[in-house]
Parts: sequence; structure tokens; C-alpha cells
Amino acid sequence: MRLRRFKLPVLSRLAWAWIVFASLGGGVALYAANDGGRTRSAVAMAIEGVERLAPPIERRDAPDTDNVGEIAAPAPERLAQPAAESDAEDMLADAVDAYRVAEDPAADVVITVDGAPARTIGEQRAGRVVRTWTPVASPDDNLLRRSAYGRVPRIGPDGRRPSDVYAQKFKPDENPNVALIVGGLGLNRTLTERAIDELPAYVTFAFAPYAKDLPFWTKRAREAGHEVLIEIPMEARAGDAEALGPAALLTSRTTEENEQRLDWILSRFEGYFGATNYLGSKFSSDRDAMSKLFARMDAAGLAYIDDTGAIERNGGPAASTTVNRLIEPTYGQDQSAVRSELLSLEKIAGRNGDAIGKTYVNDRSLAEIKTWAASLEERGFTLAPASAVLAMRANER
Repeated sequence: MRLRRFKLPVLSRLAWAWIVFASLGGGVALYAANDGGRTRSAVAMAIEGVERLAPPIERRDAPDTDNVGEIAAPAPERLAQPAAESDAEDMLADAVDAYRVAEDPAADVVITVDGAPARTIGEQRAGRVVRTWTPVASPDDNLLRRSAYGRVPRIGPDGRRPSDVYAQKFKPDENPNVALIVGGLGLNRTLTERAIDELPAYVTFAFAPYAKDLPFWTKRAREAGHEVLIEIPMEARAGDAEALGPAALLTSRTTEENEQRLDWILSRFEGYFGATNYLGSKFSSDRDAMSKLFARMDAAGLAYIDDTGAIERNGGPAASTTVNRLIEPTYGQDQSAVRSELLSLEKIAGRNGDAIGKTYVNDRSLAEIKTWAASLEERGFTLAPASAVLAMRANER
């Protein structure tokens, strides 16, 4: 018998293409099924990378304008009756760690709008006439003492006070002086870096105690010429007191419990010239509680800048004053309210010779402050550090 030779079937190019594609697809599927999940992990990492670059949602209903409101504060009874100083230290530290803000992942992304290299700290654009400034003094060991939670400010053996040593040097001129405190810094790394790099040196910064990496950020701020304050969360009349975090000062706590929390707050970083309240309308109405707080500020050689009216009601430490205007940042598209409030601050300075405003940072308010400050001298006003206006007022008493 004669055998017939086997011949491959005649297929079109399209049919061969489909066969090759199906073979490759089957090979990829077999590889993914046997690589221990590495392929799925790579895809998940790529998706996570996109999510991590999403801008944070800003809100003003809690100390953390990024994500503190999503973290449940620990139960206050954990801190109520410490058995000993070491136990109290551990309990408060654990509670604060549970509340602490997660690091902003977008902070490692550097974006330049104009494509130009980033300017070094303190460098000004060519052709712009500015007042000269110097970095704020670094922390001095002689102005610090040990507490259960770390080093806190004190008056030095030679009588030097942190309120003087860590104040930005400033020489007033004939123009009315306007000071602006920008608070809530440290909670959002991207906004904090922008504020340090973009705002003029004479803008005073206030850092939230729950923020991460505070020694790093406050050092950068001082090197850029910004004097700094520490924010003290205090009980407000409205809202949940626990939203202020485990270290907040509350009227329901004993003097010892509030002092314990104040020690922790004051130990968060070094080199600040004073403190300012965060909220606190209810706590500041308690005369006895505020008298103790003011006494502590004075004994530590710290300034205190208030926006609740507590100084007018109760008096204040040697270096203390009240802001003229609390500028609430808005979170919509329209920033005309912030602009209007800043212009109102100028009018107060025009009448009184000086004014202090206080606001909190978000993306759009930061842009408004930058624009306002850049043209302030053109309108006949001088941007001054808050410590300088405080000193002027003290000399007028």
C-alpha cells in the first residue's frame, strides 16, 4: 500500500494570528498562576501609587485637616488615674501614638510649576526688593529642662527667656505693622513644605502637636526665617471634646491631668517662642484653668497668643496678646472671604498702628496669603513677625 504524505491545512494569515495570540495568552496565564502572586502584587502596587498621589481632603472640624477625624481617639479613662509618673508617661504615649496622623505619602513628590530648579531656603526672585532676615536661633540646652515626656522650655540661668531668644529679629519702620500666624502646620507634609518655601520669612508658623516629624519641620521653618509657636488643643463649647485628641486640655480633667498633657505638648519640639490655642472657647472661659495655664507659660518664659478673649477676661503672662482677627479658611472654590479678611486686617493696622491675624493652612488659603503678602508693602504696610507686634504692644503698656 502506498502511504499518503501528511500536509498541514492551509490557513489564512488571520487564523494563524489568532492561534499565536491564544498560545501567548495561555502562557501568560500559566505564569501568573505559578509565580506566587507576584504579578497581582505588582498591579496592586501600581494602583496604590495612583491612590497615594490623590490630594487630601481638607476639613476644619478636627485638629488634623487630613485624616485625624478618621482615627478613633482612645478612651479617656486610660489616662484618668495614672499609678505613677512612669506609668502616666507610657499611657499617654500609647494614646497619642494611636491618634497620631499618618504620614502624607505625597510629600516625597516634588512638582515645579515653571520647570525651574527649586530655590534654596530664603532665596528671593531677582528684581524683588525685600526686607532682609536671618534664621531663627537654634534650640539652646540652657533654655530646656527635663520632664516625664522630654525636654520642655524654661527660663535660662542667666535670665534669658525663650520668648526673646526664639523670636525673629525685626526692625520696625514707619508703616503700620501687620502680623499673620498660619496654624495647623505639620499635619499635611506637602502644605507644610509649601508654606516654608513660599511664604515670606516674617509670617509666623504654629505647629500642631500631633503632627509627625516636628523637629525636622520646625528646624526647616526656623532656617527659612519663620519663628514658630506650638498649638495647644483646648476644649470648645461645641463638638466632641475627644475629637481634639488625647492630649487636649479639658475642663472635666483635674489640674494634674491637664498639666500632664501640657508637659507632653510642650515636649513635642524645641525652639518655639510661645504657644497659641487651638479652639478652646470653653476651656478659656474657666478662670482657674486659664490662670494655671498662664502661670505655666510665664514660668517657662514663653509668650502666649490667644484668639478666645481669655487674656482680656483673666489677664495673661508677661508676654501675651490677643489676635485682632481670626481668619477662618474656606474650603470651596471661592477664596474671596479669605482675601476680604486679610484686607480687613490691614484696616485694623491702619487705625491702631499694628494688627495680628491668625488663620489655618489649606491649599487655597495658602495661595491667597502668598499673593496678599507679596503686595503688602505696596499698599503701605509692613509684614512683621507676631513676636515683634507683641513686643510693641508690651512697650506701650
